[in-house]
Amino acid sequence: MSSTESKYKTFSTCGSHLCVVSLFYGTALGVYLSSAVTHSSKKSTVISVMYTVVTPMLNPFIYSLRNKDVKGALGRLLSRATSGP
Repeated sequence: MSSTESKYKTFSTCGSHLCVVSLFYGTALGVYLSSAVTHSSKKSTVISVMYTVVTPMLNPFIYSLRNKDVKGALGRLLSRATSGP
């Protein structure tokens, strides 16, 4: 494997890890900061769902984007969505 290709794979893996970690800790930080400023039960519910449901659901999706077939399918889906009916 050439050094350029290995660097790309390394940064791709690192980028996936950073996305998951930033989603997880970013939501936790949002919960902490929002509870310090104001207490809104509706906002707390939305943030809690984001922290407990959305982040774990996105985790496999983010890691599967390293797969070429998944990237191709996502590209086709997005091109259909942007081109309209």
